[in-house]
Amino acid sequence: MTTGALSEDFVLAPASCVARTLRRGQTLCITDLEGQQVADLIAFVLPELSDRLWPSTTIRLNGTVYLTTGHVLYSELSRPLLEIVHDTCGRHDILAGSCNAEIDEVRYGVRDHRGCVEQFVEAIEPWGLRRADVPMSFNVFMNCPVKADGSWSIAEPVSRPGDRLALRARTDLLVAISNCPQDLNPCNAGRPKPLGISISAPPSTKGEENDRP
Repeated sequence: MTTGALSEDFVLAPASCVARTLRRGQTLCITDLEGQQVADLIAFVLPELSDRLWPSTTIRLNGTVYLTTGHVLYSELSRPLLEIVHDTCGRHDILAGSCNAEIDEVRYGVRDHRGCVEQFVEAIEPWGLRRADVPMSFNVFMNCPVKADGSWSIAEPVSRPGDRLALRARTDLLVAISNCPQDLNPCNAGRPKPLGISISAPPSTKGEENDRP
């Protein structure tokens, strides 16, 4: 589900990443085309970029670690960034952060295993941002159950082919989406797969390009 005419509609290949600017009121829709594929998402407030998605603020202001329709992603300074306006899956993660080469070496004993952090770094570089600027992510379709005893784990996603999550920008943003390349744990059910990405036209200037500077 998107709102208004589309300015972009494309398939994000497995193990790839894209960054786009969103104007206030635009809607970003992420579709799990084949099922059980995670999309890591980060966001930065425009134009300053210094205020960014902050999971701990988001958890405290929503009162839950399981975000779905009606919940809002917040920045470090408690600014509303993205509101979830449509969700057919109902299970996403905001605790795990993003995979990266360093943690996969510790967890799985493999070197130089490319993760979402490495993909984010490449995608946001045109805006002058670096690895130190990458915040913890909101992980669309990722299933990380928290049990009553506090234990936490990564399980296979419950998302099915065609499941969608739509987020409406509450302010002007830079957003990056990493199609998670993780194949060493159940995050993507063992196989990276494509995602569908669509972005609504700007609310007042339809058809405006929505690309990097």
